[in-house]
Amino acid sequence: MQFRRITSVNDPALTFLKKLYEDAFPPHERRDWATLLKLIPATKEMHLDLVFTANENIGLITWWEIEGCHFIEHFAIDAALRGQNYGALVLKHYQELLQGTIILEVEHPEDSFAVRRIAFYERLGYHTLSLPYHQPSYADPNQSFPFLLMSNRMLSDQEAEPLAEKIKEKVYLASLH
Repeated sequence: MQFRRITSVNDPALTFLKKLYEDAFPPHERRDWATLLKLIPATKEMHLDLVFTANENIGLITWWEIEGCHFIEHFAIDAALRGQNYGALVLKHYQELLQGTIILEVEHPEDSFAVRRIAFYERLGYHTLSLPYHQPSYADPNQSFPFLLMSNRMLSDQEAEPLAEKIKEKVYLASLH
């Protein structure tokens, strides 16, 4: 398995990435594609990485370098390839690559998909944080959605709160400009 950072809005892999991104995330959990493409050359802190093998494209991960942590904004494996351990291998790779605290968002465990997703992250050493959290809307600064934060290390609310605020400021407020 290999990883390649997308650095050009003309990269041929973007066709695969756009389809996966739009299939894997509902509209309120993603930027519109044009806005995401604008971030590639404009933002040093945001990275869009393609996951692939010699034979096929497997998935995507968008992650941010934020003061005090790394934030995994989006992570998806092609639906046809799920259940083959690719997701765990990708996250283990990024846990080694991104030294320090890694934070990601998950839906509340209100359906079987969310329950399985949380259990997947827990098996990889992530902890659900107790800090109440709402994901800001990508399009409307007056709207937000209830989510949970998870981290590769246990964080108190006092440790998590400033990181959550930095994530909101860098990741979500940046998308409104």
